[in-house]
Amino acid sequence: MPASAPAPKATRDTHIFVGRQPILDTGHAVIGYELLFRDGPDAQSADITSAASATAQVICTAFTELGMAEALKNLKVFINVDGDFLASDALELLPTGQVVLELDATGADATLIDRCRDLSLRGYALSVNVDAAKPLDVPALIELADYIKLDIGAAAPATTAAAIRQFGPTHARKLLAAKVETAGQADWCAKEGFNYFQGYFFARPVIVEGRKLDPTTHGLFRIINLVSGDGETHDIENAFKTDPALTMNLLRLVNSAALGMRSRVGSIAQAITLLGRRQLLRWLQLLLFRGGGDGTLTANPLMLHAALRGRFMELLVQRRYPGQRAMLDSAFIVGVMSMMPAALGMPMKEVLEQIDIAADIRDAASNYGGELGRLLLLTEYFDDNNPVGCAVSMQEIGELNQHILNTCLAEVLTWIQSFDF
Repeated sequence: MPASAPAPKATRDTHIFVGRQPILDTGHAVIGYELLFRDGPDAQSADITSAASATAQVICTAFTELGMAEALKNLKVFINVDGDFLASDALELLPTGQVVLELDATGADATLIDRCRDLSLRGYALSVNVDAAKPLDVPALIELADYIKLDIGAAAPATTAAAIRQFGPTHARKLLAAKVETAGQADWCAKEGFNYFQGYFFARPVIVEGRKLDPTTHGLFRIINLVSGDGETHDIENAFKTDPALTMNLLRLVNSAALGMRSRVGSIAQAITLLGRRQLLRWLQLLLFRGGGDGTLTANPLMLHAALRGRFMELLVQRRYPGQRAMLDSAFIVGVMSMMPAALGMPMKEVLEQIDIAADIRDAASNYGGELGRLLLLTEYFDDNNPVGCAVSMQEIGELNQHILNTCLAEVLTWIQSFDF
């Protein structure tokens, strides 16, 4: 839940809530998402009588109604399953090569292991949840696993480290750490041999008081202020010339398939004209997240998360406030701005002192004020897989429901897949 968000009260909504959590590799690139089932806003976790039924609902909702297979076509999709579902024909709904079947090691018998072996031969990947505090009694299942998942918060670090050692070097590439909430935890997991991470450690704001902006960040702020303030193109061009890496990324962006452009560009000014001020401003906002990376979405998970959040807010505006173009543009910027404290290591107040933005954007990003602020709060609840918060926010905003949120999620993931720069 956002730190400054009000505590929500539960309401009833019968729509299925499909959340997701990212899976990252050691380079912090997103390799896939785990789809999470919630049966209504009253539950922070699934309140179900049948795990197989819950899985079937996730599949029907995510893959058929929402088109998640296409939305996540270049990524893995992790789905929790049990023995009953593994034995059912419903598995045929899942695309091989893309889906990772996630199951618990506890209670695995010979029949389940045989079924897993068959599914593995058919192209399905397996992720096995292991309790670090319990002896490993299903080595055959571990041998089949593509991912071995350990909840690092469920046991003491020494216990988890001991559990890791029992897998040996042949399984080192498979280790997936769950419930990673901080960069420190991520560093510890990497040192212990984990190759994959699950959690929001990359998206949680870590405030470092008094941090100074480096020259590149200062330059970005200067260009952003020029673009948002309708500065002259030659002034923007001169600002770009002080940063060759930024200029190179601008030229790459203009030739991105995501923008439908394949143009030969002869100057920075031409690139700015082809791209347009609106798209240029969005991209510059995202580059504040690049840190030491190369300025691409895949190089920095914070940048990726900011892009997803901005686009998600845009789609909400399209559905709740259709025809309001100015609000549409502002929604994207608010979504990106909300991630800047984490990217820049400074409080939002200090971020806003560095950048010239409209009053409604400032109010939304700093105080959850106005219509955009309410949409931002809803987006943050959705990011946190909090159906209770989402239900309360939707009730306040009106004309939105969980199906719309799920549909927007699918559209956002499809959109982000189109970027090749």
